Amino acid sequence: MYWRIGGVEHYVLNLEEVKGVARPRPRSATFSGTQDITMGVTRWASSPCRQLLAGATAQGVYLWNHKPFAQLSSLVYETTEFGRIVDLAWAPSGDTLFVALSRGYIYELSVQRRGDRVLEYVFATQHYFARGPGEENGIGGVGLAQRRTFRLPDTNSDVVCAGAAKYAMVATGSHVYRMTWAGALKSSVTVSEVYGRGGDVEVVQMGVLGDTDMEYFVFSDGSVRIIGNVGDSVDTVGDNVQTLDGLDATALDYSATSMMMAVGTTTGTVYLYALEGKQLHRVGRADGNGRVRALRWSADGTAVACVHATGHIVMRTLLGREVNSTRVGDIEFVAWGVGARVFAAGARNAWGLGFARAMSSAGNSVCLFSDDMVLVQARGVDEGAVWRVEHVAASYAGANAPIRVAACSADGRVAVAGTRGMAVSTGHGRWRLQRAARERIVEYTALAWSGSHVAAACVDHARNTARLEFWMGGRALDAPAASIDLDARAVVVSAHGSAVLVLSEHGMLSEYALAAGGAQVELRRAVDVAACGVDAHCVRQVMWAPGACGDSGAAVVVVQGAQLRVVRDGRASTVGRAEHVSISSVNIGSMHSAVWWYDGMQVLAAPVSLDDFMSNDTRALDRGPSVHLPLDFYPLVIAADHGMVIGLDQDSVGTHAPMLRGTLFLPSLLSHMLHTSEPDALMYAASFEHRGFFAHAMEKLLHEALVNDMRLDRTVRMLAHFAQFDDIVVHCARKTEAAFWPQLFECVGGAARLFMRCLNNGRLRTAAQSLLILQTMEPPEVAAKCVVQLLARASRTKSVGLCTEVLRFVRATSVSDKEMHALYVRLK
Repeated sequence: MYWRIGGVEHYVLNLEEVKGVARPRPRSATFSGTQDITMGVTRWASSPCRQLLAGATAQGVYLWNHKPFAQLSSLVYETTEFGRIVDLAWAPSGDTLFVALSRGYIYELSVQRRGDRVLEYVFATQHYFARGPGEENGIGGVGLAQRRTFRLPDTNSDVVCAGAAKYAMVATGSHVYRMTWAGALKSSVTVSEVYGRGGDVEVVQMGVLGDTDMEYFVFSDGSVRIIGNVGDSVDTVGDNVQTLDGLDATALDYSATSMMMAVGTTTGTVYLYALEGKQLHRVGRADGNGRVRALRWSADGTAVACVHATGHIVMRTLLGREVNSTRVGDIEFVAWGVGARVFAAGARNAWGLGFARAMSSAGNSVCLFSDDMVLVQARGVDEGAVWRVEHVAASYAGANAPIRVAACSADGRVAVAGTRGMAVSTGHGRWRLQRAARERIVEYTALAWSGSHVAAACVDHARNTARLEFWMGGRALDAPAASIDLDARAVVVSAHGSAVLVLSEHGMLSEYALAAGGAQVELRRAVDVAACGVDAHCVRQVMWAPGACGDSGAAVVVVQGAQLRVVRDGRASTVGRAEHVSISSVNIGSMHSAVWWYDGMQVLAAPVSLDDFMSNDTRALDRGPSVHLPLDFYPLVIAADHGMVIGLDQDSVGTHAPMLRGTLFLPSLLSHMLHTSEPDALMYAASFEHRGFFAHAMEKLLHEALVNDMRLDRTVRMLAHFAQFDDIVVHCARKTEAAFWPQLFECVGGAARLFMRCLNNGRLRTAAQSLLILQTMEPPEVAAKCVVQLLARASRTKSVGLCTEVLRFVRATSVSDKEMHALYVRLK
């Protein structure tokens, strides 16, 4: 997920500067040097490589570099005889740009990369300033040139929009045309056939869902239609068509990485759909304010940036949770850059926003990384959330930014990799770098910490081979400690105890480990998850299921798109929706571990028993979650030894870093264990008794059992084994409505008995706090007697402050002065 860091960069678009003049055919007229720019930039399109941005006015096409933001080229047409420019579409190769004109014509533009450098950063060099991330080699020149002009068969209606995919799509008021990127017409269909029913509508947006053969169409009435099995001819009836009515859709985008589709509406609501097979299923909904003008998925498919008519850029998670919102201005377009950077633009202005995303962590550390720096918080919420900010070495970031993958060790050291090479921090603001010769030829695709080693999957472009390398984290990066060749490029690497799991792009999951001595890597086992229907390109996390301790029948837990899946015995089953998953060890009694995942609204857990672990059974996941923990922040880490879920606050987004938050999962897990085994629950709770948050966690457990009438007697029996039992009961009662007190103190043994126990054990403060309960639960004579005993004991111990508080309480709760006088008489 992504969080805002840094400020907002504002750019003013210079449309008056013209770098090229285009003449679509020989003409007698000459270009006057002026163009109609009163409307500003009306259409935007981001290149497939995410580095270039194309913008169109009514008469010209402009090309900008994303970061640093700079105009590279422009092409202005001397006439509008063929109509005004209405839309742009990039070819997947990134070297062709289709420009659709309103009168049925299409310009094919060539995007030519020149050998010159348009920005060399002379000022920074002369004044000894370090170059910024990715600016080591400057910006290469890019030019626009027109190749050909096409004319659509139907020129009786205006072109309204264009779409880019495996082929070009152009829609007029009456037809939709499919063309190859060479300009050949593939097929055409009428808008009424695509719409599938009567009505005068236009296509306002269209495209193809990733690499599938499914097209989507957004119509002017707000409906969305998905048509599958598109070939040279289009079947717009039957099971190939899925219609989404009642949305009032205004914008749509699809992520092939997560297989998710986001639809924005006129009311500001964003609907999220998961593609499963050939059908889309709604999996999330996020309410917002103001019409959604544009939205775009991140490259990793974990976040969608939404632009609202109010001028806000809202970042939402895979399943729709709003993480942060930033107001910048009048925005019509949004795009993601190469790294964790968002570009937003209107007619005359543009903005750049920097973001940071979470990295994998070997411990309880919460770690973020942006294009050129990392933020680490490794001490835990209860010990103070202080971010350690480390900027990646300028010599590495200048040539290799943005950072693409990163991993954090249990002690807070970080390994990062950009376009080439790798860098490892020492934890003290210094970085270890690889030799320049190696850095230039090796691309690292995935990183993970396994103990003191960095497990790094890479591609050696000089040898055209894929490898898994182990680097010692505390030593110079001259040569890996051990390495092994891989059959294919790795897409996911994760540490699982002493083993390292590597998922290749072909769908083969392999387990590796360092042999004795650490000089060799051995392959332990392999599972073909692709044969079970798992798409490796859509997998974000992979790990062995608890109990996968043998070679036969090993179960694998994967997060594919928005699904949590379990692969076993040659098939894959879906457990539920998940944004990320983790496994924590318990090892108490008959309970072995727990599988945790986040479904966009709450953290869910499926405890795994020792019997299931020993028999390598996944029934706990098949049964679904037993623990539900709603959260008001985004969770990142399950800190099992702290009994806590740690994450980031979605509302506290400043210019530096978001705020760390945490909540206890201990009460929820203990409630489940009390249902299955009281001895196990007692042993598990006892393992946290030394923690400062223990009493508070037990108060929450008792409160939930009392209010929800769930296993109250078992909860009280378990808590009675702890020395803080009386404190827990009194504090819980004072935070609960008095209507629940009779039920609570019936299990405890009575309020007066609890008071006397506190008095005899020397817990005078707790006894004083129970006076309000005594006054409500017991007769006045009993309450008065308890007050006298407490004051007498407090006076003997010379607790002047406590005596003052008790007398103030009695004075505030007495009906008359007569009662106070009687109390003083008894004290004497």
